[in-house]
Amino acid sequence: MKKYLGIVGFLLAFIGISIAALYNFNGTDMKPLGEISFFVWITTWTISIEINKEKPKKWWVYTVTILSLVAISAMLFVYY
Repeated sequence: MKKYLGIVGFLLAFIGISIAALYNFNGTDMKPLGEISFFVWITTWTISIEINKEKPKKWWVYTVTILSLVAISAMLFVYY
């Protein structure tokens, strides 16, 4: 599964950004969904690159994960 983490993140981002774009076209503001989806994609891509290395740095994976969760929580707090 770790091999496909970046692809899973991309698919989640594609679905989220597509939904946000469709709702924006219909006049409903779903901008936070698109931004959070993009952020999840970048996070999973970064973690996937590090995990697939021969000697991954666990501290880097944990740091990216924690900072991403904090940033997503802050986005949700600001928008809602």
